[in-house]
Amino acid sequence: MYSHKSKYYILVSIFITIFLFAALGFSGFAQEIKAKAVLEKNKILIGDQVKLNISVIKPKNTMVALPDFVQKINDTIEIIEQLKTDTSVLEDGTMLIEKNVIITAFDSGNYIISPIAVLIKENNSIDTVYTNALALTVNTVPLDTTNVIKDIKLPYAAPVTFREALPYILGIIATILIILVIIYIFLKIKRKEPIFKRFRPLEPAHIIAFRDLDKLKKEKLWQNERIKEYYTRLSDILRHYLWNRYAIRTMERTSEEILKSLKDSDFNDDKLINILKDIFVTSDLVKFAKFKPSIDEHDKCYNGAFTFVDNTKLIIIEDTEQTEGSDESVEENISIEDNIESNEKIDQ
Repeated sequence: MYSHKSKYYILVSIFITIFLFAALGFSGFAQEIKAKAVLEKNKILIGDQVKLNISVIKPKNTMVALPDFVQKINDTIEIIEQLKTDTSVLEDGTMLIEKNVIITAFDSGNYIISPIAVLIKENNSIDTVYTNALALTVNTVPLDTTNVIKDIKLPYAAPVTFREALPYILGIIATILIILVIIYIFLKIKRKEPIFKRFRPLEPAHIIAFRDLDKLKKEKLWQNERIKEYYTRLSDILRHYLWNRYAIRTMERTSEEILKSLKDSDFNDDKLINILKDIFVTSDLVKFAKFKPSIDEHDKCYNGAFTFVDNTKLIIIEDTEQTEGSDESVEENISIEDNIESNEKIDQ
């Protein structure tokens, strides 16, 4: 039988033995894991980048978690980039895990990178091993005091090409033209003059119309099956005649609008208006409806145009007698100037 004191020593011995076995086993476990940190170079200039390599050698069945840095390793050393973890198998069956981190520093001085913690897990046991500490020296850029400080060179002035200057030249020309047009319009309004002068033929309107009608007759268009061209020319001759004779805007108007403007100008010869209307209607049918008039209608339209011009031509009669308070000439009809002005008012 053991005494109480002997039992106490036996229990203490058992606990010590268990603790030693556990410590030795854990120490063997820890000794199998090797963590190491290496700098690509220990001295850099401010702002230079250097690679920090973290490596761990471990058994296959052991899980290792390398640290994942946020932005900085410490207050001075900053992380630029964290590369992917690389794993490889060594010849003795152990595994090598490596991680490269690109770091930099913007303050000169000597810095210590503290040991980096690596987590280890095996058989539901978790432990931490640390790498070795590292020293990093950050130097400033050396200044060359032998060089003399020089003035900053001015930017090189490249010559302006014509292609680059062309938009500005065109803009200046356009601006000048707009200013001149505004001044012209302002002066015309101030002097109460028309902005655009109406073209007035040097020859009387009927002389021009008779000459054009004679030329049309000699060309024999409808005889050569050029009927549409014939009626287009015939209607244009009458339009120009009405423009020159009565100052009626005819070229941009329809036949009905021309006849209405002619009636509004106090032209009250219904027979001549009907002749003009028949010519315009026939011309419109030929040009737009492919109508083919008979030979009699060709002659009728031509003779009607001649009759209209002949009966509406402006004749000026001169009187050789001079009486006190009277002019030297008397017009049979209204003068060209007064007639144009009156019809302009009607058109407006």
